[in-house]
Amino acid sequence: MKRILAGQSAIYNQFHGSSAFSVISQRGDDYAAYYTAMYLIQDTGEAVDRHLASDFSSDPLTAYLEFWGVMQAIFIQQDAISELHRVIVGSAPPITSNSAWSKLRDKRNVCAGHPANRDRGVPASQRSFMGRSFGNYTHVTYELWDDATETTTHPSFNLQKMIDDYDKEASDLLKIVLATMKTKWP
Repeated sequence: MKRILAGQSAIYNQFHGSSAFSVISQRGDDYAAYYTAMYLIQDTGEAVDRHLASDFSSDPLTAYLEFWGVMQAIFIQQDAISELHRVIVGSAPPITSNSAWSKLRDKRNVCAGHPANRDRGVPASQRSFMGRSFGNYTHVTYELWDDATETTTHPSFNLQKMIDDYDKEASDLLKIVLATMKTKWP
């Protein structure tokens, strides 16, 4: 999250130190979108960064809610970065299905949403469950029933690495926003 936070800060400084403020402040909804996105990027980034430093609670019920909160905060942050990109660059960011961004978002949809019946984007119904003792940032485990294979598996993933990969990728998008801002409004 440190790269995202650094990118957000650089954009904020450029916005207030250039003609961008006078241009965007005249564009009503884009002005509101810019500020909302900037606050959400900062707030979610700081919260997730702080939580990464402490890991999940040893209390299983608290950890359970923390996991959902971290995954939802990143989901909100991604939406904010997309909106910021749209306002400044003029289009949605180019996110591929194999990107760290998409993988983290997909993992949130599989795990944190606890789908009772997930059937979009998969060959047959899937049902996932995340137990109370799911692990920690470096090893998260969940249960997955797959109707196509009629099996239950217990996939695991390294959430710390996924967040680190996403942090780099999202900060690259923020660099594009910053470069565009410098070009359009020196």
